[in-house]
Amino acid sequence: MRAVLAELAPDDLVEFEAEFRIALAETDDDFDLARVQAVIDKWWGRAYLRMHPPTEEERALVARVAAGDVSGLYTKTSDGQWKSH
Repeated sequence: MRAVLAELAPDDLVEFEAEFRIALAETDDDFDLARVQAVIDKWWGRAYLRMHPPTEEERALVARVAAGDVSGLYTKTSDGQWKSH
């Protein structure tokens, strides 16, 4: 992840490293790696998107859903069923 950010998003790398180092320091107190994992989970998606940016079609779909149009998509109901829109 660090290599990807260094190459494709150097400004993000500074923020990632700071968050990662803080999580490591806090882990030193109680050996709970959950904080480190949370930082990795947060930044994994960002690094992946830097490597594989969304296509124009994917960006259009995100914009459509953000505007409230979910036609042609499925959502999961509270009882675990899939609902077509």
